[in-house]
Amino acid sequence: MKKVIFKLIALTFSLMALLSCSDDDYEGGIINEDPTTTPMFSINAKGTVTGKMVENFKLPGTDLSVAGNAFEMTMYNPATGESMGTVIDINVGAETFEDGSMFGENYTVFLFEDPQNSTLVLHNLIDMIPAPPANMNAFIKKENTTDNVVSGTGIYSGFAGGSTLNATLDMSAFSENTVGFDCLYGFTQILH
Repeated sequence: MKKVIFKLIALTFSLMALLSCSDDDYEGGIINEDPTTTPMFSINAKGTVTGKMVENFKLPGTDLSVAGNAFEMTMYNPATGESMGTVIDINVGAETFEDGSMFGENYTVFLFEDPQNSTLVLHNLIDMIPAPPANMNAFIKKENTTDNVVSGTGIYSGFAGGSTLNATLDMSAFSENTVGFDCLYGFTQILH
């Protein structure tokens, strides 16, 4: 029973990490090239997926390896609906509270389908708020974080910045470690 509860908690927090938001278009690079403003782009991650435990998962562009419950889904350009690659959300820690809310620690890996096989890695501490039990949904909203990008490779090599998160999770099959994700990530680059 404890193992099932832990898996459910891990799954919930993994789903929360995959969610962030912005309304800007993404076309394979930083949208706004003006050095006097902050560039932004968005990614939509969607899918109903079953989590899989991973051990020693190497985070691209870092010396870090993590273990946890991983959820893999497709990422899309929110403006065009075009597939851009894969998102892997790894829940490395979770805590559930009596009111059904959760707190989790996640690493989210974005694997872009571009000529340089670019990646971005986020580290998030996320609060998940349950919706009424009848509909088995949960919501995550994370305001702009300025420094949760852990690494970037390819066109994102040296990327320093943060993200926002806005997600709706379908938790109706959570007991089977399956979650429906609809996550919108917004990225902000810190200019030096």
